[in-house]
Amino acid sequence: MSDEMEVAGLASLGGLSVGGKADLAGQPCRNCGEVVEQRHCPRCGQLAASYHKPFYSLVAETVSDSLAIDGRIARTLPLLLFRPGVLSRRYSREGKRMRYVPPFRLFLLSSLLFYFVVFAFLNQVNWLDFANENVRLEGQELSEEDLTELREAFVGPTGEVNEERLDEFLRGLRDGAAADEALSDSGEDGAPSPGGTEDVTSDTPGTADTGAGETAESPGSSAADDDMSERVERIIQQPRVFVSAVETWLPRLSLLMVPLTMLALSIMYFWRRRIYIYDHAIHALNLHSWMYMTATVAMLAGLVIGSDLATLAFFIAIPVYVTFSLRGAYQSGFFTSFLRMMLLCIFWVIALSVLSIGVVVASALSV
Repeated sequence: MSDEMEVAGLASLGGLSVGGKADLAGQPCRNCGEVVEQRHCPRCGQLAASYHKPFYSLVAETVSDSLAIDGRIARTLPLLLFRPGVLSRRYSREGKRMRYVPPFRLFLLSSLLFYFVVFAFLNQVNWLDFANENVRLEGQELSEEDLTELREAFVGPTGEVNEERLDEFLRGLRDGAAADEALSDSGEDGAPSPGGTEDVTSDTPGTADTGAGETAESPGSSAADDDMSERVERIIQQPRVFVSAVETWLPRLSLLMVPLTMLALSIMYFWRRRIYIYDHAIHALNLHSWMYMTATVAMLAGLVIGSDLATLAFFIAIPVYVTFSLRGAYQSGFFTSFLRMMLLCIFWVIALSVLSIGVVVASALSV
């Protein structure tokens, strides 16, 4: 996972707590000098608390403030999960911000948790089965006995695959397949088989064209094809390196979904003059926070009820939640919210397709 997402998520987690008790109440503020009568300074707002205390006490207070019944998380999550759109309306249009977790901080935390679970699942993928699939595509499918021997030969005691030995094995299979193909194209004595359909006109001097409308391949395109072939071969031989590149690029490019959603909401509500870009930004962040949290729960639930059932429930919940969230945040009718949900889902499918291609290309170029 990218370092940027980890740093941002940890910083956000630390900012959830108001931190410490007001043990300096009645004394001058350490920041501005104003006498503090209660928990916070009336002039600068600094907490009247001392942090010169045991570490376990600071951790306990942070956890207590973050998870308390009257804390911001306890007031934010029920609205986000079970009352679609209400959190966005209260935060942006009604101005009730102090009682809830800031939307961007909530988005970072939910996305951090989501990618942590996703990459945990990816790291458990059996890359030996991936190698077997590659061999099958080459026309040589391994039997169960061969696959069992390969597991014993390449998989170590800790479950890690010996990448070097696996690369040598795959290279030998490909070289063997190429030799068999060359022998099949020749006669028994090694001479070219009679009656072949080779085009000899391409070797004749003075003939630049190979047929009607066909031209000779340029050196530049040949070099590009060779480079692409080398990258594909490196990805096949070292899939873990490609997955590491995906772990770097996926969180970065997925951040683009938030401004794209803001753009889509702005277009769908452009005639509503009382709704500003700020309102769309808040609702877009809350929408993606809900999706990240729900997708994380669906992946974990898939371990119990099955991945197919969990995935089906997740994709059914998306249009239902988005419809009611648009109705709750913008106070529009059910039918118009449903139509906007359809447009937004179509927009998301297109945007996710483009971003997925971008992730694959960027990851492949990084290998």
